[in-house]
Parts: sequence; structure tokens; C-alpha cells
Amino acid sequence: MKNFAHILFALALAAVIWGASPLFAQGRLVGRRVSPGEVSLPSPASERDIPATSVGNFGTIDFPGAPDSSAYSINDRGDFVGGYGPDTESSFSNTGFYLANDAFKKISYPGATQTGAFGLNNSGEIVGSYLDSSNNEHGFQLVKGVYTSIDVPGASLTQVEGVNDSGEIVGLYYPTGSSTGYGFYLVGATYTTLAVAGATDTYAGAVNNAGEIVGQYIDTSGNYHGFLWQSGTFTTIDYPGAVYSSLLAINEQGDVAGEYGDGVSFFEGFQHGYVYRKGQYLSVDAPFVGNASTWIYGINKFGVIAGGYVDSSGRNYGFTATVLGP
Repeated sequence: MKNFAHILFALALAAVIWGASPLFAQGRLVGRRVSPGEVSLPSPASERDIPATSVGNFGTIDFPGAPDSSAYSINDRGDFVGGYGPDTESSFSNTGFYLANDAFKKISYPGATQTGAFGLNNSGEIVGSYLDSSNNEHGFQLVKGVYTSIDVPGASLTQVEGVNDSGEIVGLYYPTGSSTGYGFYLVGATYTTLAVAGATDTYAGAVNNAGEIVGQYIDTSGNYHGFLWQSGTFTTIDYPGAVYSSLLAINEQGDVAGEYGDGVSFFEGFQHGYVYRKGQYLSVDAPFVGNASTWIYGINKFGVIAGGYVDSSGRNYGFTATVLGP
């Protein structure tokens, strides 16, 4: 589940190959809690058509009583979806949540053993993934209290990540019998496969109302890259000098956000959030005591972000902040 770097896709690959679920492959979930009025909406988009220069107005998001939490998406009203759960060496379970007006609501697919709420639009439609009693992973859509399961035809595994205001959905799937993952774009009843040319795996993480999609792919050397898909064309967007990059969020202005690593490989070093706006990169680290790594999972049209960070003890927290201009 968008755990540790929003599943960071390699974990999904390892999970499929070795028989675990990519939803919870890392064994740690990365959630949110805010106080009334904590999330302030900045100036309208027309007044902030400027490069990003800093991030401020940080606040934590922790599900009450949960040892681990993370925020995965934010809409333009400032509502969030995320996840929470216990995290120990011997067991791990988690549940999705919806946070609006400072009130948490549990998101749990009926009959599922685990549920992750990953995407949210301005109508309150929620998408995500769940594990059934046989440990199979499926996507879901939650509209006005009604859950609908989503499975890409011919797939052994489907993970749903994002939804726009038209109800268009993106995510990841594995064809039956294959260890190669592909992104998908669902419009109405029509699925479109997303695969970067020459990549070994492709993952679609978010979609805006213009149908622009961001995600991550792995090249033949095993390197991870962020991408932007527009009308059938892929553009790579990597944080400068990073050993790997992943794009997980996009808003209506085309601002994109995600994470990058500073270690010598995908599995080493620390992770940092980043925002790419108007040709400028901005690195983001949650300024909380003990913060070891930071990830950005969502960004709305006002530049308010949703994400997660992990402290030096290994505990995960959700956070929100605002991208600022000059």
C-alpha cells in the first residue's frame, strides 16, 4: 500500500515475484491529523502562476491512537485520504481513512483483510486497493457510500492510485503469469495501458482533470524515474542528481510532486519530497524532530500538499504543507 514511498514500485515488483502483496510489501504504512483551520487555502491559481521557492504551513496528520499514519491525497476543499495501522516486526495491518472538517472516517472495503485509500477527487469519490481473504489485491472505487471493485481484465493484480473529477482512474496492474507491471488509465469502461518505451515496469500514480498522468518507471539498468504522460507522450522528470525519482501527484496547474533518493541505490540513503513547478525543482523535507525521510503523495490546485515522513525510530506520520512562491 503506498507505504514507504507510496509503494515505490520496486516493492510492488518484489512482492509479486516473491509472493507478497505490493500493497503492504514494505511492512510499514506511511497518514494524518489536523486541527480545525490548520489547512489554509492560499491565493487562487491565477495569482500564483510563479515558480515554487519554499514550503511552509506544515502540520502533522496522525490517525488517533494509531502507531503509523500517512496522508495520500488531498482535494481542493482540503479533505484528505490516507491510511493507518499497527507496525511490528511480526505483523502488520492497516485501514484507510477519509479526513474532512477535522473528523476521521474509516475506509474499509467490505470483507477485505486490508484496505488502502489512495486517491480523492473534489466530489468526494475515493479510490484505492484492498486485499481479499485469499490475499489477492484489487482496486476499488467508493462513491456515495457504495464500494465497487476494480480489476483490469486479464490481470492477476490491480492497484488503483488516483482519480480526477470526471471519475477517470489510474493505477497499476500485472497481467496473469507476468512479473512485469504496467500502468493503466480507465475512462468509462475503457482501459488504456501505459508503458514507457524500453522500461521494464511502469506505474501510474495520479491524474488531473486535463488527463495528464504522472508516475514512475524502471529502466533496463534498474534505475527509477518519474514521468509525465500527456496525450500519449511520456516526459521524464527526475530530481537533478538524484539516484532515483518518482512522481506521485499532479494538480490542475500541472505542478507535479513526488520523491527522490540521495543514496547510492533505491534501497539505501534517505528520501526527500520534491515539487516541480514552472521549470523549477524544490526539495521538501518535513521539518519535524527526528525526521529521517519525506514523501509527497498529493497536491491540490492551491499548492497544498499531502504526504508522509518517518522518524529515526521508524514510526511514520502524515503531514500537510503549502508550496509557496516568491
